Amino acid sequence: MPKKNIRLLAGKPLISYTIKAALGSKLINRLIVSTDDEEIARVAEKYNAEIPFLRPASLAQDDTPDQPVFKHALQKLNEMDGFIPEIVLNLRPTTPLKTPEIIDRVIQKMVETQADIVRTMTLVEGVHHPYWMYSLSPEYKAATFVDGIDVKDYYQSQLLPKVYRINGVVDGFSLKTITSGYMLGNENMFGVVISNKESIDIDTEFDFLHAELIINKLKIVN
Repeated sequence: MPKKNIRLLAGKPLISYTIKAALGSKLINRLIVSTDDEEIARVAEKYNAEIPFLRPASLAQDDTPDQPVFKHALQKLNEMDGFIPEIVLNLRPTTPLKTPEIIDRVIQKMVETQADIVRTMTLVEGVHHPYWMYSLSPEYKAATFVDGIDVKDYYQSQLLPKVYRINGVVDGFSLKTITSGYMLGNENMFGVVISNKESIDIDTEFDFLHAELIINKLKIVN
């Protein structure tokens, strides 16, 4: 979806929901939007985010991973005004139902545990549980996706062990993880559990519709 981050969601640009949540945090020092798009930058500035630089186009491709984008932002901030943060958050615009409280819980968990990574997670329930998932051969023959389990032992959802999925709502990283570690690693990583509603991630037209229904139903004001 071209310019998805500024597409209107219940009348407001998608990115504005994340900006509002971040500005409501009690623990964030600076909110930086990294983008290569001048229109997105103007919208973000309208909602009081900082855009001290534009990201080079080479770091704004569909297959660009997060880590070089964060390294670029940190290098630019250091060069421009000597700003070197201890904790860096990834606040994706595509998760509009995050709250200031969720953001602060991630930061607090980083501080309390001295974690390298803290990710928001959501409980996986029912048919989405990995024990009830299958892989299919080219001939569509089914096999349990998780080795070593017998599905008949988990004939009710209440019997399934608790499993949590990362949801991309708020991810916190120590500075060293970004500069010299691996942002997709799981060493010294902790989770902060949030609800399914709060973890909605917009990637498709259906996701937009789903999010708008929830925002309108709950009368969420942005």
